[in-house]
Amino acid sequence: MGLTSFLRVNGVDFPCPAVGFNYIISTTVDSGRNANNQIVGQKIGRDLYKLNSLEWNALDADVWQMMLAAVEPFFVPVTFEDYRTGEPITVTMYPGDRTAEPLFVDPVTHKVTKYRNCKFNLIDCGWD
Repeated sequence: MGLTSFLRVNGVDFPCPAVGFNYIISTTVDSGRNANNQIVGQKIGRDLYKLNSLEWNALDADVWQMMLAAVEPFFVPVTFEDYRTGEPITVTMYPGDRTAEPLFVDPVTHKVTKYRNCKFNLIDCGWD
């Protein structure tokens, strides 16, 4: 199965982010030290993903609003390429802080028509 876009969030295809995006894979370990001061522990659960530094340099207001609406339920399914396998993976994630800067405003309606530096992260819930 191929992807229909770089990133699909809650059924919405997102545009490819700007250069600087990165994947983070975290392995959670239940660990401590024994009486010999040696690390002891084991992996718990599956590896967790973070889609870090998602940023779009400039987006039309309607596109940015569509993207924000896609993460509004807070816990959302996200499909992206698992870079370890090159295959799509879908996990439940939640968004970090969402930020953007108004770039253009309609002089008549005073509504923002384009945003720049649109940013957020998507963080794995670990449920799937």
